Amino acid sequence: MIKSMPLILLPLTLCLTGCDFLSNAISDSWQTYKDKSEPFSPPKNNQWITVEGVIPPNTTPILKRRYISNKCLSTHNTAGGMLYHTPRHRGDDVNILVNSTTGYFKEKIPLQGGGWCQWNINTIMLVIMYNDVNHLIKDAEPYTGTGITIYINDAEKPKDMKELINSIHYKPIIYPFLRKVYDTHNKIGLYGETGGTTSFGLRLTPRNEWKITYMPTLDETKMPKVIISENPLGIYPRGNARVEYPDGKVDLDSDYIEYWKINNTSQWE
Repeated sequence: MIKSMPLILLPLTLCLTGCDFLSNAISDSWQTYKDKSEPFSPPKNNQWITVEGVIPPNTTPILKRRYISNKCLSTHNTAGGMLYHTPRHRGDDVNILVNSTTGYFKEKIPLQGGGWCQWNINTIMLVIMYNDVNHLIKDAEPYTGTGITIYINDAEKPKDMKELINSIHYKPIIYPFLRKVYDTHNKIGLYGETGGTTSFGLRLTPRNEWKITYMPTLDETKMPKVIISENPLGIYPRGNARVEYPDGKVDLDSDYIEYWKINNTSQWE
């Protein structure tokens, strides 16, 4: 009997080290199957977040929504081999109908995504980008855009971010910027107060209207330029960057635009 004990303990040891992995693999597969068989499907009896605004000419909006499930979980491994779980996420783009005359748009985002995973809204991102820049520089290409990212309720969010209740009404001044690189086409993007998207937290309370309004003013009379010129062969890096501002100021050895310098205002305003 004593000699057979290692053979008895071996399956037990294997189970202790591998059963968690097997159990989690089965759980992940089951949740994926159930999510596909009962997919994202916002219930008709729902609460809605209105997203509206007016976009400038020659731009197009991109609206993205991201949902979270605390019922369907993803399994991960630490460097030490320990298993842990995190909520699953899913995201998609929302088709936006824009009035071709006024630039006005209005869409509704469901709070609950339904389905077997019981999806709930987590973040909403709205970005506008140029779709044509020939009126600024002929043969240039549209580049990156600017907009807002909204973190709903308890969504994991950046620190030092402004948080509002039930509604956001954001009317920033945005500018075009030129990116001129020695070995590519000229590109023109849009630049906002924080460069890309400005982040807000939005706390939703029951029995209130929930609304996100984004109405940027595009000032095309001022266009900063990020210029990356080519250094001579043998000099590293190959590109030498600088930023030129509308008032003639130049930041050397940088490709980062400082928003407050575009309009030559105090950075503390």
